[in-house]
Amino acid sequence: MLIKTGLRGVLRNKRRTLLTMLAISLALATLVLMNAFMDGTNHSMFEKIVENSGHIQLYAPGYYDESRTLPTDIAIGDLEATMETIGGIEGVVDSTAQIRFGGMVLHGGDDMGGFFIGVEPAGAARINNLDEKVIDGEYFADGDEDVCLVGKRMAELMKLEVGDPLTVVTQTAYGALTAMDFTVKGIVYTLNPMIDEGGLILDLEDVQRHLELPNAATAILVVGADMDSTIELRDRLLATLNPDGPPIIPEEGEIALTTAADDDLPLFAGDTTGGFEIPEDEVASPTRSGFEGYTWQELSATIIELTDFKNQAMDIIRGIMIILAAAMIANTMLTNVFERTREIGVLMAMGARGRQIISLFLTEAVFLGLLGSLVGVVLGAGVSLILAEVGIDMGSDVSSMISVPFDTVLYPLVEFTGIVQTFMLGVVMSLIAGLYPAVKAARLQPTKALRYL
Repeated sequence: MLIKTGLRGVLRNKRRTLLTMLAISLALATLVLMNAFMDGTNHSMFEKIVENSGHIQLYAPGYYDESRTLPTDIAIGDLEATMETIGGIEGVVDSTAQIRFGGMVLHGGDDMGGFFIGVEPAGAARINNLDEKVIDGEYFADGDEDVCLVGKRMAELMKLEVGDPLTVVTQTAYGALTAMDFTVKGIVYTLNPMIDEGGLILDLEDVQRHLELPNAATAILVVGADMDSTIELRDRLLATLNPDGPPIIPEEGEIALTTAADDDLPLFAGDTTGGFEIPEDEVASPTRSGFEGYTWQELSATIIELTDFKNQAMDIIRGIMIILAAAMIANTMLTNVFERTREIGVLMAMGARGRQIISLFLTEAVFLGLLGSLVGVVLGAGVSLILAEVGIDMGSDVSSMISVPFDTVLYPLVEFTGIVQTFMLGVVMSLIAGLYPAVKAARLQPTKALRYL
């Protein structure tokens, strides 16, 4: 009986009911669409971050604290044995080594500061999909020596084309100034601003040779089964690689020295033209024992914080939309109360109690919420699914405007749980919005209500 009476009340003024349902539907459809785009954007961003950094990165002790300066004198040694050990650890799907360093690029009288990465060609293709990001020229091939891949924007700024020579000026792992000649083999567009705007990608073996880091690397990228199990995998890696406990990071001035015969010293040792002198037969070793490990969440903490801030800002927008829709429902219900004052008085005169009047109007509010929410989530999910197929192209300039890896084509991510939650939110919102009008109706005096015109 209550349901029948409530439904009749909803259909009493079809135009007003339709407008109220429309307000609820548009609010919830917009919420579903916004949530789908936010989830899709975050998912795409995190996937790109993992694609560039792996799930976990391993460094020599002290490297992370100095990572902004791209030091090459804090490196992981005995690389081949280390990679073999990592490959046998439970949960490791893949791994690859890198050497990152900075310097200057010289070409045709122009110079530009750059960010350089030495990669294992096969590993970078598997983990970073680097071979798929070559937009001109070719990827590394077996037998290549002293060739490089250039970021798209850097190639434009320095007028570099496939086959052009360039020179990289930097320091070796021992601090000596060195110049390296490379030939451009390809141009890449990675969606990583650091590489696209001013980066070179080199073969790891070439970099090891030029920077005097044989069988060494500054970082090892490790890929696990999924994004959610990175902490457990990181702890397992460090427990295996550091059997004696966490490594002790050497203080400044305590870098270990290795004793070597004169014939084994770096090439610059007997040449002081670079401004460096090697004291007798002692050379500071760039490799250190032990490992530090960081998950992709820790390495991207700033980006994740910005994402959280963005989510909070969107929550405010969502809240405003919900309040507007709730106000529309409350207005409709209050109007119903005023129009049906005499009817309420008759019901009370016949013995209806206050809680029954409240239940009647709350039932009408729930009907409005159910119908409006159902239409809203179906509309929002439908539009989101269509856009999830075609995507929205934001343009190639987007990657140059932000400092994080970001796909220029946005694809909404529609999740069933999110749709259900939005639907329930609409119903609860309608119930809350109808509470005040229902209480107001229940508090009417029967004698005054019967005389209301």
